[in-house]
Amino acid sequence: MSDKIYGVLKSKVQIDEGEYTSDKTHLTHYNLITIENDDQYQVNIDIQSNQNTPNVRVLCIDDYRNDLVNHFDDLALGFTPLSSTKGGLSLDYLRENLFPREDLFTAKPLSGDEITKILNKYLECHENVIVFGTKYGPENNLQNHYGTLRSLRLNRPSTGVDGVHMNQGSIGRHARRNGIYQDGALFVQNSDKTYSAFFFSFTEQCSNTDENGNCLWRKIALCLNKVWQIRVKLRCVCKRFLACCRF
Repeated sequence: MSDKIYGVLKSKVQIDEGEYTSDKTHLTHYNLITIENDDQYQVNIDIQSNQNTPNVRVLCIDDYRNDLVNHFDDLALGFTPLSSTKGGLSLDYLRENLFPREDLFTAKPLSGDEITKILNKYLECHENVIVFGTKYGPENNLQNHYGTLRSLRLNRPSTGVDGVHMNQGSIGRHARRNGIYQDGALFVQNSDKTYSAFFFSFTEQCSNTDENGNCLWRKIALCLNKVWQIRVKLRCVCKRFLACCRF
């Protein structure tokens, strides 16, 4: 995630734009505009990246009780960069006791419409939010970035936060963004000052990762493939050797 900055946004929802699906990419996001001290941010939450099949799991916990919440009052308004290391506020779904892991990874994937209905219920009154994710802006020069395009074409704020989901255990083209202690999440402050927590993951992400955030089973598969290749090469060498030893 070298092109963006991991951290946490403390702000108030100004506009709940809700669900939007791109006609070009077919990616679906839930979008917010937040404001704090005259600074506006977009918040772009991935809620479906597969056109035909739901592929996002959501864990919603009302009255979320965790030591993490005790630090929210001390956060400065706006965006605070965080180091992706253990011991601070940086989130890691797999290495910290944020929630029962099986509750998220065994949950049924929901469609973009289903996730939208859930989020609408919590965000329709423009609550205060704490958003963990990655900050982007004009300084990143992200020409084809979702939030940047919305800024240019729809006159939305040029700065925003995305990656509001687990950011490890991905495979394929998304694997380059893997890392530990850089997961995203959404916390909505309720009228009684408690928080409702939202944790998101994709069905394509695995629930066991190495020290670089890469999927462990993929690493094992690559090792087994290398062993198989070595076995095939040794077999060829042995055949040639035996052929040379014949009289």
